Amino acid sequence: MKAWRFHEFGSLDNLRLDEISSPEPGPGEVLLRVEFAALNPADAYLIIGKYPRAGTPPMSVGRDGCAIVEVPRVGGRFKKGDRVVILRSDIGVGRDGTLAQCIAAPEDCLAPLPEGWTSEEGAAAPLVFLTAWQALVEKGGVEAGQTVLVTGASGGVGTAAVTLGKAFNARVIALSRSAEKRDRLRALGADIVLDSSDPDLEQRAKDALHGGRVDLVVENLGGPFLQTSINLARERGRILVVGLLAGLTAEIILGTIIFKQIRIEGVQVGAYTPQGAQAVWSKIVRKLDEVRARPLIDQVFPLREVREAFAYLAAGAMGKVLVDMRGQ
Repeated sequence: MKAWRFHEFGSLDNLRLDEISSPEPGPGEVLLRVEFAALNPADAYLIIGKYPRAGTPPMSVGRDGCAIVEVPRVGGRFKKGDRVVILRSDIGVGRDGTLAQCIAAPEDCLAPLPEGWTSEEGAAAPLVFLTAWQALVEKGGVEAGQTVLVTGASGGVGTAAVTLGKAFNARVIALSRSAEKRDRLRALGADIVLDSSDPDLEQRAKDALHGGRVDLVVENLGGPFLQTSINLARERGRILVVGLLAGLTAEIILGTIIFKQIRIEGVQVGAYTPQGAQAVWSKIVRKLDEVRARPLIDQVFPLREVREAFAYLAAGAMGKVLVDMRGQ
């Protein structure tokens, strides 16, 4: 089988398309034939050596995807030929991930491809929607009528947060530096769309809110945007830090946090247990089906163009970037 593996930390140039043997599933595992793998910014961080608990090269990244069961577990939930999606697990972090044509996966991290979904949609949804759900629902307690700010709204988690926010009847403010993406965020349902590169961003947001403030922030950018999010939050507002696309560090005014009694909390999809991820995924599928929504997919790259796919992702994709692992 073919697998994209990096052979040392430090650069995406270390990715190579290798011909290797298919893995042998261990106890509690199944063998999967990957159809589509989804890329995430964290995959690139892992390859360059900036991600905790990373596995040992050579290895494949890719922590979510859609696959077909090749060798089921004896007495297990799935049979040969079933299509499954991969939920939260150590796949693509501490062990080989979905940028390989076959992987061994713990059965308890798999869920059936939802009825009526395509394989591409199944590959694109789990990680970003589990993350957005944890931020908005579990930590944020989102309610109808509340105002949610999503920074870095055009990425995978960003578009998932916009979709879920609207599914819960919240008012959503979405930030993107791209005019084209802002138009697409409006089409996705965002109520207010602003240019994140605007030097007067904070004032424009306050004007759009008629002097009001936001209840929740899904913070995908970090860096200098964190203080802006703090300034735009209401008293006792909540800021859920999901990503660090604008910088790993931030300078913040502590007095604002004290005065407003703001809660800033990290979001980590890896905190889900396998059972917890299964339960939340079921709720996500029901909510998306209820509002007839699906994950937003930007582009699907062929197997041999993984480096190009990572470059496209880094340049700022609108939604998810997938790799079709079925090719030669």
